[in-house]
Amino acid sequence: MNGMTEVLDEQALKKWKKNQVLIGMREGKEREQLVRCVSEGNAVPEIGTASGFAELEFRAARDLPDVIVFSEDVLRAGTPLAEAAHRLTAFAPVVVLASSSRQSELVGLVVSGEVDFVSFSSQFAPVAAAFVERRLKSPERYSPEFCSAWTADVPSGFSEILRHEINNPLTGILGNAELLLSQLRDTLPPLSVQRLQTVVDLAVRLREKVRRLAEPSGRESRMRSA
Repeated sequence: MNGMTEVLDEQALKKWKKNQVLIGMREGKEREQLVRCVSEGNAVPEIGTASGFAELEFRAARDLPDVIVFSEDVLRAGTPLAEAAHRLTAFAPVVVLASSSRQSELVGLVVSGEVDFVSFSSQFAPVAAAFVERRLKSPERYSPEFCSAWTADVPSGFSEILRHEINNPLTGILGNAELLLSQLRDTLPPLSVQRLQTVVDLAVRLREKVRRLAEPSGRESRMRSA
């Protein structure tokens, strides 16, 4: 009974504690800029910071934040970026900040919907803050009734095929739109910036919809294999 009470207490605490963002980034002007941009969002999150990956992972496990943002500069030399990001997805959705040349390392995690990628540029902080806000405002999962109907009406494996066929090209659209937005925001006319932002917003929404549609069959297959 005590164990069950502890679980319920933890769930109640998590439900009460809303909009916590954990940022892993070395101290400096860039972290200050990111913290400022995230704190200015409409979601108004509580923000925690860590300067190293070990500290970041420890705090993620302890605090169970709603979103984790981390920069490649907190990793030790030789640590694979994808491995570090994957470890953090066990606690929350992750926004990764890294050089554009490393985006290909995270394709699988981006396709799965667990990770968002932001390349370092003069506008990295607003872009990262926008991703954080989307994650914080992400709608609730589909109802059990909808999930049951979905899994009952589609052939086995169809949701995985759907997710794969849509997310592969969608990842390219999203990544390139984000890159253009971060590199050209200061030079494009406001209307063009707004249109690019709309492309990013719609791509993220579509990716989230497909990911959630695919989740029920994935859970069923895991239960069958257990």
